Amino acid sequence: MRALFCDIDGCLGPGKHLALDLEGLAQVRGLIKRLAARDVSFHLCTGRPQPYAEAMSQVLDVQTPFICENGAMIFTPETDRETRMISESDLEALQALRAALAPEGFIFEVGNEYSLCLSWAGITTAPQAEIVARREELQARYGQFDLNWTNSHTSIDVTPKGVSKQSAVAAMLAQMGLNHEQAIGIGDSHNDLKMLGFVGHPMCPANASPEVKAASKTIASQPQVAGVVELMSGLLKA
Repeated sequence: MRALFCDIDGCLGPGKHLALDLEGLAQVRGLIKRLAARDVSFHLCTGRPQPYAEAMSQVLDVQTPFICENGAMIFTPETDRETRMISESDLEALQALRAALAPEGFIFEVGNEYSLCLSWAGITTAPQAEIVARREELQARYGQFDLNWTNSHTSIDVTPKGVSKQSAVAAMLAQMGLNHEQAIGIGDSHNDLKMLGFVGHPMCPANASPEVKAASKTIASQPQVAGVVELMSGLLKA
């Protein structure tokens, strides 16, 4: 048995405010079933909150556990069971940071309970270098909170130290009786790097950042969902 962990924004979808490729997602849905027949389970692994990830799992017709809020929560749709991956003191630190950031006018993603997802007007068209620079500046300025800062191409994400997509993947693999070499990962952004560096076979679509491409063993020729279809089809051929 193997497990495939796949990001949403930048992989299965283009990101905030943009239409989903429903035809492409239908292809992914079919590939998930074909991989399941070969003992490869499919799991979403996203920075988005639980309601969004659960809606995507319904689009893909998959009830396997998924990772949301960049590893701060694991959710099992089949039983509606939430597993919180952070402590009460971690939650207090995140709430204190949110209070400190609030006067700066950031937009906080609705639905995130155990992490922070920051954005601002125009971030969806901002150059990646601008988002990275903003993340690094905020991390330096609010270093007293000792938290983990990452980013996607449409947000800056904050979780407690030691909490990431990688830590949640490790927890799920342990529950499934699998090791990291039996895991496959698909990601595109900075917040996928730890997860991709942990799994046995990291992959990415053509739109991935240069650092993600450098960390990947397989890079699709197509971007976003078309690239994911290409990668999943390649797994079946292999």
